[in-house]
Amino acid sequence: MAIEKLPVKKLVEFRRLSKPRKVTFTNKLKVGRKPASAGDGGNYWVRSLSAISKAFKENDNSIIIDKIEEVSDLYNLNQRSQTKRMYKRNIDILSKYKDFDFTQLRPTADLKFLSKPNSILEMGGLPVQILPQHIFSYGAENNQSIGGIWFIVWQDGFKPSDLGIYSETLFRYLSSYYSKDYIINPAACIIVDVTSLESISYKDVLNGEIPSILDDTMKSVKEYL
Repeated sequence: MAIEKLPVKKLVEFRRLSKPRKVTFTNKLKVGRKPASAGDGGNYWVRSLSAISKAFKENDNSIIIDKIEEVSDLYNLNQRSQTKRMYKRNIDILSKYKDFDFTQLRPTADLKFLSKPNSILEMGGLPVQILPQHIFSYGAENNQSIGGIWFIVWQDGFKPSDLGIYSETLFRYLSSYYSKDYIINPAACIIVDVTSLESISYKDVLNGEIPSILDDTMKSVKEYL
């Protein structure tokens, strides 16, 4: 029984499970079983992720401040404790970015943002779902580089090796769709854990600062299917 899609976050989650739980986990990924999640928590984090993503694109922190005010109003109006907790967690993340210097995540000030191709990429015999917020090009017209940025969040927290998995899938995604027309810059394949503010690029994996574990992880998943 095939898998329709395998979000990158599922690869990260899989690595933390015991063998019995891996069996249950992979069974739920199969077609006809419980569908896989959208990848990074669905709508739970959408308020913080969307605002951070937009602030990066526009290089404008006022977007963060406006979103904090909007979500704070929702928090104050809502009486349901679970919903208030969701708003509070989004506010906590957004507050870290009020004065954040987004230029440190941009390879250059002048970026051209591109449309994103199909999010499902066949990789290691698995349909991996890759969902960066932005893909961008930059540089001289006849020598353009391309990169992407992916803001992610997980309540359990990411390890550096987890971020490495994300960065490697992003690099392969860009290589698959853009290598004929652009230079794929590993340093511009950027992953940001918005909770910790930690950011890494695929260059960190290539340099050995972060282990490359994507292929081993996908191989292990296939052994349980």
